[in-house]
Amino acid sequence: MGRGARPGGFYNRGVGSPIRHNFYVPNIGRMQPDPLMPPRPNNPSGIAERRGVARTPPQWTLKNPFVGRLIDRRTLARAEQLANRWNVPVHKVLLSTGWIRPDDYGRTLAAETGIDFVEDVAAISGDPANLDDTKFALKPGILMIRQNGVMRIALTPEALRPGELLALRRRSEAKKHRFVMTTPEIWLKAVIKVAGARLTHNAVYGLLRRHPDMSASSGLTLSQILILSAFICFAAALSVIAPGAAIAGLTAILTLFFLLISCFRIAACLHLLSVPRNPRERLPHVRLKDSKLPVYTVLVPLFRETEVLPDLIRALSRLDYPTAKLDIKLIIESTDGKMQRALERFDLPANMDVIIAPESHPRTKPKALNFALHFARGEFVVIYDAEDQPEPDQIRKALVAFENGPKTLACVQARLNFYNAGENWLTKQFAIEYSALFDGLLPTLQELKLPIPLGGTSNHFRMNVLRDAGSWDAFNVTEDADLGMRIYRRGYCCQMLDSTTYEEANCRTVNWVKQRTRWMKGWIQTYFVHMRHPVRLRRELGLRGFITFQAIVGGVVISALAHPLFLIALLTGGAGALFSMPETILGLHLSVTSLFNLSVGYAAAIALGYLAARKRRFKGLGLQIWFMPIYWLIVSFAAYRAVGQSIFAHFHWEKTQHGLSKMRPQITPHVRIRP
Repeated sequence: MGRGARPGGFYNRGVGSPIRHNFYVPNIGRMQPDPLMPPRPNNPSGIAERRGVARTPPQWTLKNPFVGRLIDRRTLARAEQLANRWNVPVHKVLLSTGWIRPDDYGRTLAAETGIDFVEDVAAISGDPANLDDTKFALKPGILMIRQNGVMRIALTPEALRPGELLALRRRSEAKKHRFVMTTPEIWLKAVIKVAGARLTHNAVYGLLRRHPDMSASSGLTLSQILILSAFICFAAALSVIAPGAAIAGLTAILTLFFLLISCFRIAACLHLLSVPRNPRERLPHVRLKDSKLPVYTVLVPLFRETEVLPDLIRALSRLDYPTAKLDIKLIIESTDGKMQRALERFDLPANMDVIIAPESHPRTKPKALNFALHFARGEFVVIYDAEDQPEPDQIRKALVAFENGPKTLACVQARLNFYNAGENWLTKQFAIEYSALFDGLLPTLQELKLPIPLGGTSNHFRMNVLRDAGSWDAFNVTEDADLGMRIYRRGYCCQMLDSTTYEEANCRTVNWVKQRTRWMKGWIQTYFVHMRHPVRLRRELGLRGFITFQAIVGGVVISALAHPLFLIALLTGGAGALFSMPETILGLHLSVTSLFNLSVGYAAAIALGYLAARKRRFKGLGLQIWFMPIYWLIVSFAAYRAVGQSIFAHFHWEKTQHGLSKMRPQITPHVRIRP
C-alpha cells in the first residue's frame, strides 16, 4: 500500500499536528460480512477469480500487479464492495479513499500497460487539441496536445479504467498517438501551462462576452450617469431654493423603501411563529441510495487562509457522500506562495485537487471560481469558503431538495450561522443578523415565491444552469447576489435548504468593517447592473419580483446610508416638523407612514432578531437584541465606505482575515466514522 494509506482513513501531516481524515465509508457489514474480517472459506482469496464467474466488477482487469504491491486482498475486496454500492470503478474507490496513492497507482498502471510515466511538466507541452475557443471544456484527466505533428495524450491515473486504457491504446496505435501517464498535480500544471491564458481570459471575460449588459466591468452606463447627475443637481438646487420641500421629497423616497422592508420583516416574524423551532421536525428523513448519487463538485476558493486550513480539511473529510463521487477543488492564487507551501504539507486524496489560478486582474473570488469551473466534472456544484463547517449531510439534503423541487429549481441555499456566536458583542450581533436573514427573511421570500438573494457560500447549483447563466461575474465583489438575480431573470428559481453551514464570525471590528464594506459595494454594483434596463428587469422578474429587488437589494444600502441621518434628525429635533401632522393630505400620509416605519419598523426588526435567535436556541442573546441600533450604525459606516470605494476603487477586494477567533468549530458527524 502507498505511504500513509490504510483501510478506513489516512493520516496527513498538515499545519500543526497530524490530522486524522475519516472519509465517508459506510458500514458495509450490517447486512453482510464485514469486509475487514477474513474472507469466507468458500472463497479463499477473498476475490472471485475463477474463470467464468463474474462476481467482481469487470473494470478491474489488472488486479494481480496491484495486490501485494500496493494493496492487500482484503482491501481490494472491500473496495470492490464499495464500488458495487457506489456504482463507480474500483480504482476510483481506492484513490478517493486514500488507500492507494495516485502516483504509486499511476506508475504501476503505466508499467503494466506499456505507457510512459512522466513527472515533468516540460514533457507535456504543445498546442492543446481538445480546448475549443468558444467552449472551454476539459475531459477530466485527459489532455490532448500536438507535438511536432504527433498527437500526445496525457492521462491521470483515475481518468480511465485499466481495461479502457488498454483498449484505447491498442485502437490508437494505428493513428500513431502517444500516451503518457502523469500525476494529477503535474497534469493540472501542464493544462495551465498550455492553456492557462485562454482559460483565465474566459474566467474573467466570459460573462462580459456572452452577456455584456450583465457584467459590472463597465460600471455605470452613460444613461445612469446622466440620471444620477441630474438627480443630484436637482436635489442640490431644491435644497437651496426650498429646503423644506427637498427634505419632504427625500423623506418620501426613503419612506417607501423603509415601508417595504418593514412589511417583509413583519411577514418574516409571522413565518417564524408559524413553523417549528427546529426545521428538522417538519422534514421527512430521506436518504438517496449511494448508487444513484451523481458526481458532486465542491469549489473552495482560498487566499491566505493557512490558519483555518486544517479545520477546512476536517470539514471536507466529514462530508457524508461517497468519496469517489466527490470532486473537490481547492483554488488558490499563483501569487499566494504561503498557501501553496501549506497545502503541500497535506497528503490529499485523489478527489481533492489543488487548482492554482494564474495571476490576473481583477483578483476576486468569482474569477477564481470561474477558472476552477473549467475542471469541474460534477452534475451539481457547491461553493464553500475557507472557514466553512457544513453539516455532513448537507449535500445529500441538497439532492433531495432538487429531486422534490420544481423543474425550474436551479439553486438551493443552505442557512449560514456561526460557531463562535458568543465570543464577544460583535459576534453576538452578527449572529442575530444572520439568524434573522437566513432563518427568517429568506425562507419568507421563498414562501412568497419571491427572488432570494444568495449568500456567498453554501450555494448548491445545477451545473448546466450555472453554465447557461454565465457563471459568476469576475468584476462583482458580491457575486452571489448578482448571480441569484441573474438566475431568476432567466426563468429559474432558488430555494432555502434546511441545513446549516457554520462559519467564523468576525470578532474584530476593523476586519468586520472591511468585510461589510465589500458586501455593500457589491450590492451597489448588483443594483446598478440590473437596473441598466428597468423595463426589461420588470418584465423578467415580474412586478412582485421587481419590487422585491428594489426593497432587498436597493433598500439594504439605502437604509444603511439613511439610518444615521435619521437618528441625528430624531435626536436633534429636526424630525419634529415631519411628525407634526401637516394640514395637506400628502403631508398627512407622509407623517403617518414615517411614524409607522419608526415604530413598527424598529419593533419588527427587533422582534425578528429575537425570534430567529430563539429558533437557533442561542443563549444569552436576549439583552443583545436592544443594542441592534448601535450595530446598525457600524453597518452604516461600512456603507459609506462602500460608496467611496464604488467611486475610487470599483473592483478592489478587501480581504477578510479568518482564523482570529479563539473558539474552534465542533461539528459532530452524522455518519459512523471508523476508528
